[in-house]
Amino acid sequence: MSCPQFGGNVDIVAPFDVTTPFSFDNAYYGNLEAKLGLLASDQALSLDPRTKPLVQELAKDKHKFFQAFADAMEKMGSIGVKRGRKHGEFRKDCTMHHM
Repeated sequence: MSCPQFGGNVDIVAPFDVTTPFSFDNAYYGNLEAKLGLLASDQALSLDPRTKPLVQELAKDKHKFFQAFADAMEKMGSIGVKRGRKHGEFRKDCTMHHM
């Protein structure tokens, strides 16, 4: 709703977490429960029966949120970087697709 009908404005900021936008905490999940998700894809997390219990759990338990975040960062750290033509590709222009 902050976006203009026409044109654009790079100065408009819409935080993902409207209640504590400058803090790293679990309020994002509480916002989803309160139907304050910024993106439809975020709000869907609290509506889908497969992910709703996790949203509820992380909203009420800050310690669990921080532990889950740390676990996720550790897991992401083990993802190998693809190198060379055999395993991936580097693009100077990401709009160009290799055929």
